[in-house]
Amino acid sequence: ALLAPPCASLCLQGALSALHRSQSPSCARLCRALIGCLSRESPARDQSPLLTSLQDPAHSRLLEAAMTVLDPQGLRELFRGHLRGHLRGVASHRVANHGLQRLLDHAPEDVVSEVLSELGPALQEPLGRGHPGVVIALLGAARRHPRLQGETLRCLFQVGHAPCPLQPRPLL
Repeated sequence: ALLAPPCASLCLQGALSALHRSQSPSCARLCRALIGCLSRESPARDQSPLLTSLQDPAHSRLLEAAMTVLDPQGLRELFRGHLRGHLRGVASHRVANHGLQRLLDHAPEDVVSEVLSELGPALQEPLGRGHPGVVIALLGAARRHPRLQGETLRCLFQVGHAPCPLQPRPLL
């Protein structure tokens, strides 16, 4: 019942932030419970329920809030259980790409490395859809994890040299 109304969602986001700041062990329990609830609901049978939640504006905000306070092991489990193999679609989705950005903002090095391996060759897709935040978050993650900087730059240079999709010219 607390996932649906916007004001309740906002309260949950605030509770996560407050618990995280107070360093309460309840924060981890609330994060896992929230992710568990969001993992159960899904109208799409061929897709992870968490992916569906990430594409929903209200649920995505809750999931993003959970990602900002989740411990490294929890982020690994979230990525490997629900997002791995789906990053191209997530990065190019108008709502879900924000969740990927939060993951990259807080993920441990091994998760960022896996994201880079999967998404690196396809970075032009989110850029082409007007989602530069994914690339910016990837750069921030590489800055936090220096061993990944070379590979990140290599992927970005490949995007810079890739042919741009043809765009119609405006009529005068």
